Amino acid sequence: MACRSAFSDRRGQHGRAGAAPVTSERATPACVKQTCNFSEGALWDALIGARPEVWRFEIPLPLLDPAPLAEVFASDWPAIVRSDIVLDAEDAHAAFFARVEQALAQGPGFALLSRIPVEALSLREARLLHIILSKRFGRLRPQDVSGSFLCDVVDSDMSGRMHSDDQIALGRRWNNLPCHTDHAFGRDPPRRLAFLCFRAAEVGGAVRLASAATLLARVAKMGPHLVEDLRRPVPFDATRQIDVSDDAVDAVAIVGSDTGGTRLRYLNHQIAHARLDPRQREAVGALEMALAEPGLVAELMLSPGDVLFIDNGVVLHGRGAYRNRQVPHTPRHHLRLWLS
Repeated sequence: MACRSAFSDRRGQHGRAGAAPVTSERATPACVKQTCNFSEGALWDALIGARPEVWRFEIPLPLLDPAPLAEVFASDWPAIVRSDIVLDAEDAHAAFFARVEQALAQGPGFALLSRIPVEALSLREARLLHIILSKRFGRLRPQDVSGSFLCDVVDSDMSGRMHSDDQIALGRRWNNLPCHTDHAFGRDPPRRLAFLCFRAAEVGGAVRLASAATLLARVAKMGPHLVEDLRRPVPFDATRQIDVSDDAVDAVAIVGSDTGGTRLRYLNHQIAHARLDPRQREAVGALEMALAEPGLVAELMLSPGDVLFIDNGVVLHGRGAYRNRQVPHTPRHHLRLWLS
């Protein structure tokens, strides 16, 4: 995977309403209820993929009218990034934005918006439209120390190790990414993620989604003490940092909380496993076993133009293996934004 940054501002800082939870989990263990605080709609499993009415929203066509957008497309991108320009939020579309916000804040923690007509846009125009749409749901966050706000996630389908001495990821394909949260060992992880599918792979490449609430419920069933052990800080392996300039912490708890409730910070590959104590090793192992259980992870196939919003501490995400088209310069291409 190559993450090419764009829109760098070096002057900057370094469901539907009322939708019921969708899950086959019969009950949340008492120990999870006592120690974790998730919204009611956050408990779900793979079956949510068959309930698009909970997470899929059609973008109103007037929002994508090219006439009012022409001035935006002609603007300088740094001005768009720093400005308060967003897609029209007049009364005609307020209900749409409210439903999406409801799905993110009180529902499953993710929402798929269909769709931006990328086939009629240049890459630059798609980037700008993605930005002004996403700014409706949070403040843009830089993704590296240079101040890049947008990352072009362009993935090859070549096999290979991430590091020459990598044993944990041995044989793992770059395009077969396990579920994780973004910037797990960063000092201030983004609260939300926004992915625009600009180009899909020829075969495969589903987005994997896992509910943190359901994941912890399954871990608790293996042993009530395991969730509490996940609240103890785990060490970060700096040699596994993709960007050495990132501002990372030395250790952080996988299960934490803020004013919004319980949140996860998890990227197994970057944990210094050799420095875990026996109880932490057992707890992280239980988390991995739960993630591997059938029926936990939902898979969504994004089509070009689809925009996927994810609550980064409530929903883990990954991607399935895929094969690109055998045509030069047409790899799978998503545009990623971080929001706070």
